[in-house]
Amino acid sequence: MTQKVGEISVLSDVNLQKLIRDHEAIDLTSVLPNEQGFKEFLSNSSSAEDPDLDEGNAINPYLTLSKYMLSKYFRAVNPETEITFVGGVNLAIFIAIASSVKDGDSVIVLEPFATNLKVAVELCGARPVYIPMKDPDFRIDWGEVQRAINATTKLMVISSPHLLTGQALNAEDFEELQRLINGTKIKLVFNESMADLGYHNFEGTSVNFYPKLCQVTYRIGSLNIPVATTDQEIAYCIAPEPLMAGYKSIHSAISASPNLNRVANYTKMLSSVNEGHKLADFLEQNYNFLRDVLKESKFTLHEQSSGYMVILGYKSYFDIRDVEMAEKLVVEKGVG
Repeated sequence: MTQKVGEISVLSDVNLQKLIRDHEAIDLTSVLPNEQGFKEFLSNSSSAEDPDLDEGNAINPYLTLSKYMLSKYFRAVNPETEITFVGGVNLAIFIAIASSVKDGDSVIVLEPFATNLKVAVELCGARPVYIPMKDPDFRIDWGEVQRAINATTKLMVISSPHLLTGQALNAEDFEELQRLINGTKIKLVFNESMADLGYHNFEGTSVNFYPKLCQVTYRIGSLNIPVATTDQEIAYCIAPEPLMAGYKSIHSAISASPNLNRVANYTKMLSSVNEGHKLADFLEQNYNFLRDVLKESKFTLHEQSSGYMVILGYKSYFDIRDVEMAEKLVVEKGVG
């Protein structure tokens, strides 16, 4: 179901949670993979690492992440001046936005999007400019993006893989993006927190492989999401020193750094050929199961290659707004 601007606030997260509780419905609204389910999946593999293991303070987490980025993306990152650990992806994105815009600026936001992104942009005094991704495969129309760019455009926020659709930018997308921002002062916020959740047919790539784009990019990642641990969020931002200086200043003013004892363990898991793909395998298995279950229904399942959210088309059932459909599923079917 594609969310529309203006409808999102009608059924806010708080209202939806209350509706689910009141009707004792199954809650499918979690914004992170289920930790207990994933641990059960991990227990079937005797070689799986324990995501709860603390490595202790002796290992430098900044140097650890820097080495991980070099081994995975061949990107050299200065551990002292180009990395900031943050207590969650949403906070990491907000600080990047706050570091880049001021009153009167505009920010390009791709639809569908998480509601907190709109709030973050407006809280910083900027105006979100919405560009819908195109049906049926939710690709970005770069021509439409180009037409939306003007003198007030200071920032673009892109999620790849996309939180809601699972779509990721490919090499052609990055080439188009590079062409669009050449000669401008537009900065980029790339949320790649789900980069390790690609299925076997995943064809996306990373901004890390594009050095010129990296010069103007706040690259947001997560260490806890790929291993499905939710008790301690460990997000990080990587950016060149000129961008990171302001980012670090804002971060130190509004938040403390998260507990970094697990950084070494998480990066060790993610660096493993087998264990590093466990959660993606688990999610792909669940996606295939859901696809088989819904095969005989009137729902249209959106084909995707990453992530833990699934988009269903419901036109064959009702011609109503997505918010109404969500309420109908909770009240009548007990699924939220």
